[in-house]
Amino acid sequence: MYKGTLLCSLLLGLILALSSAYNGQDIYAEPNCAIVEDHARMFRDISDPTHYWVCRDGQEKADYIQCPDNYAFMEKEQSCVVWEEWKWVEPYTK
Repeated sequence: MYKGTLLCSLLLGLILALSSAYNGQDIYAEPNCAIVEDHARMFRDISDPTHYWVCRDGQEKADYIQCPDNYAFMEKEQSCVVWEEWKWVEPYTK
């Protein structure tokens, strides 16, 4: 019983620590435009490389933009590139 309680407590502590480290920009989903300072930056969509997000100045929600046909978004380049040039890049945080 004691081991189970201890394990649950440790797991809960880990979840709380990870959730407090998350500030809304650490995952590749729709960015939180309320905290975005660089409105020219484009954010990749980890699940669909043919799309990206942009937080326009003064907007609460990000625009979801599709690359042209046969193109995919590369975050480092901050642009859509032809599929032949596109490479998978491991997601990173800040």
